[in-house]
Amino acid sequence: MNTDSLRHLLALEETGSYSEAAALSGVTQPAVSLAVKKMESDLGVRLFERSGNRYVPTAEGRLFLKHAREILLAEKRLLSSLEKAREAACSRLRLAASNIPGEYVLPLILGDFKAEQPLVEPAIEVMDSSRVVESVRAGAFEIGFIGSEVESEDLAAIPFCPDTLKIICRPDHPLAGKKVLKPQRLAEERWLLREEGSGTRDLMLKALGGAGLDIGWLRVEMELGSTSAVISAVESGAGISMVSSWAAKGPMAEGRIASIHAPRLKLSRQFKLLRLKGRALGPAAEAFASFVVDKAGFFKRYARTL
Repeated sequence: MNTDSLRHLLALEETGSYSEAAALSGVTQPAVSLAVKKMESDLGVRLFERSGNRYVPTAEGRLFLKHAREILLAEKRLLSSLEKAREAACSRLRLAASNIPGEYVLPLILGDFKAEQPLVEPAIEVMDSSRVVESVRAGAFEIGFIGSEVESEDLAAIPFCPDTLKIICRPDHPLAGKKVLKPQRLAEERWLLREEGSGTRDLMLKALGGAGLDIGWLRVEMELGSTSAVISAVESGAGISMVSSWAAKGPMAEGRIASIHAPRLKLSRQFKLLRLKGRALGPAAEAFASFVVDKAGFFKRYARTL
């Protein structure tokens, strides 16, 4: 059943004339006549009858036209919904991410995502983990990505990618490449920390504290606002630090930094996708969130190479 035919029949009801119905519909008179005859033939009932010099609906015709209006209204709602979905699919998708997910993890899959969703334009805004949490909670971003733990009843945190922190130092440091069985030895070193609110900083201090070190006595040389800044400062000899293995791989392969092994420290975590519980995501955000979760196997395999 063609909805254009429904419009022709409704135009005939409104005007009572085949020629006027044709003019109203923007088609020829034979097109309206053919639409009426075909619909009557398909349905096996008479829809219009002549009354004087006008055409009026029969009893069956009135019932048919009542449902025709409902069909056209449903079509209008459907097209409107699809247009909104199309606009959403073509829109810029803003993503909030902490340092490591935003700079090292998510960019690995953006090419594949764009191949599947060419009309979506992802835009990753990097900030510390605490700001990501607050931004998603406030509705400024539909989804976010962090490396810290989240205790919130209104946020869903979905693990999607493993990570391990590495203790890093200059290649000529006395502990470079060595295994430190007593974490207290690390308390003698000068430490470089990420800024407050960083998930890496939180895990680092938790790991050191869990190994029995008094964090209050830690020799903090400086605090820096990004992982790349920490790596550069370590390379300069300013101290030692802990960074994600995702960030350490390149500089270690280049010989710019080395690692210190401390098996008693618990340095593993999972990066998580954040979203508000009970809130439906827009089409673009839903597509990206599903894509990230589906890539969990890829991230796990990639992490083994770090």
